[in-house]
Amino acid sequence: MGRVTFITGGAKSAKSIFALKLALQYKKPRVFIATALAFDDEMKKRIDKHKKERMGEFDTIEEPIKLSNAIGSVSDSVSICVVDCVTVWINNILYYKKAEEVDLFIELLKNPPCDIIVVSNEVGMGIVPDNELSRRYRDLLGVTNRKIAKIADNVILMISGIPVYIKKGDILYGTT
Repeated sequence: MGRVTFITGGAKSAKSIFALKLALQYKKPRVFIATALAFDDEMKKRIDKHKKERMGEFDTIEEPIKLSNAIGSVSDSVSICVVDCVTVWINNILYYKKAEEVDLFIELLKNPPCDIIVVSNEVGMGIVPDNELSRRYRDLLGVTNRKIAKIADNVILMISGIPVYIKKGDILYGTT
């Protein structure tokens, strides 16, 4: 059974960079599951930047909706899977009206096929959004983050590029 590490924090707090640093301690093959869709030019640039950061060290699965299927499809030889990021994935879930996928993902995390690092933004520490859709998004992301954190062996809050361990299991990275 794999272990789950959950990395959360604010925008540009180095969550993804830290996730990659942890994952690079594992032997290959490593899998990176990207949830972003390139809806516009700015998002295309962000996606390209993230691809370069992976330096060809990961096999990439692009899956904007069915995370449980993507993770379930990895071979037995995979040592680590990075899911980046739940923040964008929840946006996709709302856009495509696929809320049932959240429960499938949470269930998979209870018995993952390999070690998994899940990245997500913490959006509940700011102001209350001024419109219903934004509040629904914030609430669904907050509830999903809470469920992931409950399951996770490790929970790390990134603050200005510094990892703060909220929940720390007995995990030695790269030993699997």
